[in-house]
Order: sequence, then structure tokens, then C-alpha cells
Amino acid sequence: MSRSRLTLAGTALLAAFALAACSADEKPGGAADRAEAKDGGGKKAGPAATKPITRDLPQGAITQALMGDGEALPAYSLHGDKGVMETTYCNGQDVEGAPKGWVRGGDASYEYQGSTLNMADVYVCLFESPADAHAVYTAMKGAKDKPHKPSKPIGDEAALLINPNGTEDYIKGISRSGKAVIEVRLSGGAGAGEDPTGTEAMLAATLKRLQQVQDGKPATATATGERAAVTAP
Repeated sequence: MSRSRLTLAGTALLAAFALAACSADEKPGGAADRAEAKDGGGKKAGPAATKPITRDLPQGAITQALMGDGEALPAYSLHGDKGVMETTYCNGQDVEGAPKGWVRGGDASYEYQGSTLNMADVYVCLFESPADAHAVYTAMKGAKDKPHKPSKPIGDEAALLINPNGTEDYIKGISRSGKAVIEVRLSGGAGAGEDPTGTEAMLAATLKRLQQVQDGKPATATATGERAAVTAP
């Protein structure tokens, strides 16, 4: 075989390898997605983090992502209106001022069977970067309580805290996806005792709704639908 034919064959072979590599990266879970899904601590994200929150979502999008009546768990109804988050809450601790990288946030509360004694609260905090969000996620999780992993991955990192700080009938769920942090608190009702499925379902539903509005779609995910997925075998 002549040198020119060898050169052409080698070029074609290299082109085939390059095309295969590009195709692999374009598929969900490819190298490009895995690199984008790394969290602020440098750890690789779980399989549910294929669409991290990366956009600078406006206040209206965050409000839309918060669940309304009929979208939270059964027997829960929206308490008042969806609100604009105060910066001090997203610090993860009782200090004044906004945390590093703070952009904006929103919150909503839900009554259980019309009672304000048993409530569910959802908070969404948006930051400038995944690293800023990771720092706040870590602060919210704290170091005193043993975190439990959700039954299925929720975002880049997530934790469930059952009766944190020695309290009773209180379960907290925290998740970070890209540069967004979500916290859900259930006291009494569906969140009582040792059953974290209600908290997990509301956490997963809120993240899916954020992903939907980020993609320019209506927020349709519900906590009831996510709870069915959580409790499925």
C-alpha cells in the first residue's frame, strides 16, 4: 500500500474515533454532562442530577416552581401566598446579612388538614455559583445530626434529617442542584415520627418543578406523584 493510502486510512480512523467520542458526550450521562454536574466540593453528582439548575431564574420562575393547592401532599393546602425569600434564612444559620453569592429565593407554607400546628414549609434559594450553593447546603445540613440519604437521588446532593437537634415530629430535607438549594420541613402530619417519605416527595417535586421552569415548561410535578415513586418497590 502506498504512503498516501496509509495516510488517508489513518485520517479516516482518527475521524471515526473523534465522532464516537463526540456522540458519547452528547448523550445524557456522557463526559460533558458528568463534568457539568460536579458539585462545589468536587464530587460527581448522582444520576438524578442530569439537569442541574444553572440559569439565573427570575423571581416569577421560582414562584411558579413552588407548589400550589392540590400540588403538595394530600391534606395539605397553601397557607397564604407564595413569598419572596428573606436573605437571612438562606444563610443556614441565625446571622444577619445575605450569604456569599446570594441571588434570590422564594418560600411557601402549607397547612395540614386546615391546621397551622402541623405545617409544611418549602424554601428555594438561588446563588451565583454551585460552590456558593454547596457552602450554604453544608451549613443548612449542619454537623450535629446524622443525615439520611433519600431513597432515590435528588439533585447533586441531598440529605434527610429526622427529628434534628433532638426535636420530635419534625423532618427536614435539603437538596442542592447546581446553584440552587431547596429545603423542606414537615412537622407533624405526614412528616411525623420516623417516616421521611413525605419530606422526600416534596423535595423531589420542587426540584423537578425548578427543572421544568428552567426548560421553559409549565411546572407540573406534584408531591403526590413523587411520593408514589418514592414508595414504589
